[in-house]
Amino acid sequence: MSAIRKRQDFLALRNGRKAGKPGFLLVSRPNEAAGEGVRIGLTVTKKIGGAVVRNRIRRRLRAASREIFPQFGVPGMDYVLIARKAAYDRNYEALLDDMKRALLSLARDTK
Repeated sequence: MSAIRKRQDFLALRNGRKAGKPGFLLVSRPNEAAGEGVRIGLTVTKKIGGAVVRNRIRRRLRAASREIFPQFGVPGMDYVLIARKAAYDRNYEALLDDMKRALLSLARDTK
């Protein structure tokens, strides 16, 4: 599992498949260059709040993705999590469940 850091890679995912949940929007797209790995990007805009709020959301989504993506992520895919304001105070177990459901729905759509 590695991170998406380049703007070009984020822009390539704009036309990918989407799964919306209360805490985030998950966008996925196949990436032949990734090989058998999963790449994850994270976006938290300033519209959501100040630096403290954005950093807490970023930490929560990163922690959740470390737990869920190795088990449910499809190899050879790129994913971007676009944070929503609800991710700030959403129950962590619900956040994990949302992430698992989003990954499963995107995996089902690609088959």
